[in-house]
Amino acid sequence: PGRFDRRIILDIPSLNDREEILKIHAEGKPIAKEVKWRVVAERTSGFSGADLANLVNEAAILAARQEQKEISQENLLLSIEKVMLGPERKSHALSKKEKEITAYHEAGHALIAASLPKSDPVHKVSIVSRGRAGGYTLKLPSEDKHLRTKPEFESELAVLLGGYTAEKLIFKEVTTGASNDLRVASDIARKMVTEYGMSDTLGPVTYGEKEEMVFLGKEISSHKNYSESIAQEIDQEMRKFIAKAMLTAKKVLSQKLDTLHRIAKELIKRETLEQKEFYALLKA
Repeated sequence: PGRFDRRIILDIPSLNDREEILKIHAEGKPIAKEVKWRVVAERTSGFSGADLANLVNEAAILAARQEQKEISQENLLLSIEKVMLGPERKSHALSKKEKEITAYHEAGHALIAASLPKSDPVHKVSIVSRGRAGGYTLKLPSEDKHLRTKPEFESELAVLLGGYTAEKLIFKEVTTGASNDLRVASDIARKMVTEYGMSDTLGPVTYGEKEEMVFLGKEISSHKNYSESIAQEIDQEMRKFIAKAMLTAKKVLSQKLDTLHRIAKELIKRETLEQKEFYALLKA
């Protein structure tokens, strides 16, 4: 107080902002004529200015490694994944069984994302390791979103549990591959109950107080300002959201089992499916 008494919000750049920022960072670099900055900007929702600068630099490095004279559209699109998830780990070879499990896991995520109306479109599905992820399903919003609805969160939970559900459905057991999905899903479900007032039982009340370091934008502590009985109700409501999402995921995958097998087999064979290839498999 007295020193840090003013908050200046630096928001994440919008679609038009991202397009202009990309053009600034491309100055002085040999960019191919066919590059469409709008397409790159659409795929980088949530990126900061620094992320966008990093993306153009990564694309330049990729073009240099392939001995290209210019940075292509493909270089830029591949760099998006590198910035988001980390570099490809070609050395991280999966066994035949692990590859099959990963393929069904990612096929589960992608199929549910494509089947639910409130979910974002799928751009790419891959079982090539990147960063700490064994495989990934890249789904991006078609436009910038500032407000999220309860049905959108419910769809997101179903998609997150899609890999876990697919493993259980096909192999009758689950692996550690779903650990990050479960952590993210639990976090979303808790926020729906305690922060967003989306629980019908607990109503439009926020639970828990947070203290933040304003100048760092970091949350440093969370205080429990509710009773033990409310804590139990929060846990129950979280479980309800998770259980509903599991039910949705199981229903979709059970109804579209043939499509799930088709996507997984194609992933085992080709390792990566681009947007057009993936949606072609759905229509087959």
